[in-house]
Amino acid sequence: MERFEHGAHLYRHRPFDAVPAPLRRRVFGVDYLQLRGKQAGDLYVTRHGWPVLASILPSQWFVGERLSRIGRQLAGATGAVYRVPVPHPVCPRFALVAKFSRFAQDALVSIAAGEAVDWGEHDRIAASEFLSPFAEVAHLERLRASAGAGIPTKAPLAIYSPATRYLDWELGRVSHRRWWYDRVLAEDQAMQAEGARVAYDWERLYILLYRWIDGMDAEEAHRQGYLSDAELRDLTFGARDDLHRLGWEVLDHKPRHLIVRPTPDARGLVQRRGRTLWALVDYELLVPYQPEGANTPGTQAGEGAA
Repeated sequence: MERFEHGAHLYRHRPFDAVPAPLRRRVFGVDYLQLRGKQAGDLYVTRHGWPVLASILPSQWFVGERLSRIGRQLAGATGAVYRVPVPHPVCPRFALVAKFSRFAQDALVSIAAGEAVDWGEHDRIAASEFLSPFAEVAHLERLRASAGAGIPTKAPLAIYSPATRYLDWELGRVSHRRWWYDRVLAEDQAMQAEGARVAYDWERLYILLYRWIDGMDAEEAHRQGYLSDAELRDLTFGARDDLHRLGWEVLDHKPRHLIVRPTPDARGLVQRRGRTLWALVDYELLVPYQPEGANTPGTQAGEGAA
């Protein structure tokens, strides 16, 4: 069990912006506080995560190089994604989503019939790259800033990189993919003070921590009878169009990435202005939207400057 007493104990009651400069990091436009564990693991805490630091410290959910036994892998997730209840002083239902980053792995994005995919863009989707953990948070924060309350998402709380080291094949990473991630991050960090620069350690895991959103995915809602076939399709394509209007897209957009919530009487789904309210919960292929035919140089799916 890795402990982070130093930064957590000394500074946890200070506001995020009052924590001393030696702990501060800025990556792709997002501010973090980097805490170093006693076993040399790293916890990069966001502004959203700092007020709940006591609940997201690895000692609460990551024990002996594995998730706590109370963690539950989410059904239908294409990667290693877990829901983990953790103690919280005032919110008994507080839970984390722990998502193991798949950056530098083969994306192998699947496209099934009925999914909201423009088939004319099939080749671009097939060649996509998973976002790095820092780019994923950066893209999400930009979406959140542009969407306001219009598109609810999970709040990004932290990125944890345990000290344990692995070989490439154990992590599923392809070694020749590293250069792009390294180059883009190095360009971003060149403006930071030398002691505050962040670099990827390719022999370690990166685990993204998000705050859990209650509800069910749209596919499950369809299975339980809350959505008809036509309603499921309209919801999925409507969500895609909403994202496009804000300048974003999810390359493997599908109903499982949309969370809906039944009404208290369980007779329907919560709505706003006559439309089913949904939240977006998968971001590893969240990229700036470029309409078909646009030839503007843009960010590749693998990384992104914020």
